[in-house]
Amino acid sequence: MAIATTLTAAMVASCSGGSAESKPKGIAVQIPLENSSINMSNVNVKAMWMYVWFKGKKWGADPVTKRITEKTGVQFDFSGPDGDGDQKANVMLISGDYPEVMWMDRGWTWDNYVNSKALLPIDVLATKYGYDKLIGTYIPQHVIDSLKHPDGHLYGIPNWFSDKGELSVGRTLMLREDIYEKMGRPDIKTIEDFEAYLAKVRNANLSTTNGEIVFPLGLDYNDGSFIEMSNMWGSKNKDYRYYDEKEQKVKFFMFNESTKDMLLWLNKMYREKMIDPENFTYNDGMEQEVRSNGKWAASFSAIWDYWTPNVVLKKTDPGIYYKAYPIPAGKDGVKPYMGGYSTVGWNVAVITKNAKHPEAIMRFFNYYMSPEGQMLSFYGIEGETWEMKDGTRVLKQNAYEEIQKDWDGYSQKTGVRYLELNQYQKYNWEKQSESPDRQEDRRIAELFKFDGTDLSVLSIDPNSKAGIVWANIQSGLLTDITKVLIADSAKDARARLEELLAKYAKIGIKDVEEEWTKQYQERQKLK
Repeated sequence: MAIATTLTAAMVASCSGGSAESKPKGIAVQIPLENSSINMSNVNVKAMWMYVWFKGKKWGADPVTKRITEKTGVQFDFSGPDGDGDQKANVMLISGDYPEVMWMDRGWTWDNYVNSKALLPIDVLATKYGYDKLIGTYIPQHVIDSLKHPDGHLYGIPNWFSDKGELSVGRTLMLREDIYEKMGRPDIKTIEDFEAYLAKVRNANLSTTNGEIVFPLGLDYNDGSFIEMSNMWGSKNKDYRYYDEKEQKVKFFMFNESTKDMLLWLNKMYREKMIDPENFTYNDGMEQEVRSNGKWAASFSAIWDYWTPNVVLKKTDPGIYYKAYPIPAGKDGVKPYMGGYSTVGWNVAVITKNAKHPEAIMRFFNYYMSPEGQMLSFYGIEGETWEMKDGTRVLKQNAYEEIQKDWDGYSQKTGVRYLELNQYQKYNWEKQSESPDRQEDRRIAELFKFDGTDLSVLSIDPNSKAGIVWANIQSGLLTDITKVLIADSAKDARARLEELLAKYAKIGIKDVEEEWTKQYQERQKLK
C-alpha cells in the first residue's frame, strides 16, 4: 500500500510537470469561458463521491432534489468508485478524465489535484459570477480562512462544518447499561476505577443472549479511531499529531507520552483477557454486528455508533442497551479529553477544470449553501416533514420517528437529509428534535471535546520527501500498533514501542514534523 501510494504520487508529479515545490505559487487555473446565461436550465452535472461505501443518490427521486432543480436548473448525475477512492482519483488525475464535481477527503489526494491545477478556485468563481455571499456569509469566514490553500485561494466547499464544533464530536465511554447495573454501578473516575470495573465484568463470565462471551472492553479498531483514547491521559492528539506547547512544534502523536501510556495500558488489558483477540480483525460490518449482539461491556465509541445496535438490542430485551458515561482520567491531575472537533468538517466538494458549466455549478452551491437551501436539505418540504413551533422550525414528531426506523428509505422518500452534500451544523435539526436520551449522550460526549481545527487542516505535499515518508508511515501504522498491543509481556510491549519510534525517526518523521510546524506557524500568522 505504501509502495502504491509512493508510485501514484510520483506518477502524478511526472504527469503534472514536477513536484508542487517547482510550481509557481499564487497562480490559479484559468476559468473557462461559458456560453450560457443565468437563465440556463436542465444542466446535468457529472459528479463523484470518492468513497467505496457510497451507495449512490438518484436525483429527482425525492421532493428536495426536485425543488433544488426548480430553483437552480441544475441536477447531478452521481457515481462512486469501484474500489479505493484515493487510487481512483489519482488514476483519473493522471489521465485527465475526472468528473466535473467531486467530493473527497482533505489530504494528499486533494493536494495533488490542487497542485496539478485540476481544480477551479471557488473564491474566483464566486466573484466572477456574482455569488459573493457564498464566501464569508453562507460559509463563515473562519472556515474559509482555515481551508485556504497557501496560494490564497479556496479549492473546496466544506462538508459538516460548524461555528464551535457543535454536534461534531460524539466519542465517549459507552457502557452496556444492564451490565453496569449488575456490577453495582461503581464510580468510574480514573483509569484504575475503570480497570477494576473491567476485571469485575471479566470475572462474572457473562454471555450474550445468543451465547457468545461478553468481553469487558471493545475497540473501534478497524478505522483506528480508538487511538483518541490517548487523550484520556491529558493530551490533545488530533489526526495523528499534537502541538507541543513547550517546544512550539507540531509532533507525531506516537512520540507523545500519553500515546505511550495508552498503548501500554491496552497491552495490559489484552494480556489480562479484557479485550476480544478477534477485535483486531473486525471490519465495519463485523464491529456493528458485535455491538448489536451486546458483546462488549464497554467501549470508547461515538454515541451514534450505538443508535442502531440499541434498537436491535431493545427488541430482544428493553433493558439491554448502551449509554454514554464520562471519560475516566488516565492519570492523576489531568483533565481527560477524547475527540477533537474540526470546524471545517471532514471532506470538500471540488469543481474541476472539466466542468462544462461552472456558472451553473456555482449557482447550485450558492443556493444549496444559503439558509433556504440548507433548511431544505436538513428539513425537507414545509408541511410534510417540518413545522413551526414557538417560532422555530422543527421536524414533525412522526418524521423524526420514521427516519430513525429507516434512515435511508425515509430520507429518499422525503428528501430529509438525503443529499447531505455540504452541511452547516448551524441548521441541523438534531439540536431541537433529537430524543432526550440521545441529547443527554451528546451532552456527556461534548464535555471532553477540544478544538483540533488548527491541527486537522495541516497537510503535506504527497510528492515531496516528507509526503512520501508520511504516506509510508500512515499505511503501516495500524499494523505497527497491533504489534505493541498483542505483546506477551509489558517488557516486550515497551521494547516493540521503542523499536517503532526508532524506525519512524530513521525513515524521516522529523521532516514530516518540520513541515507540519511550518504550516501551523504560517496559518497562525494569518489569524
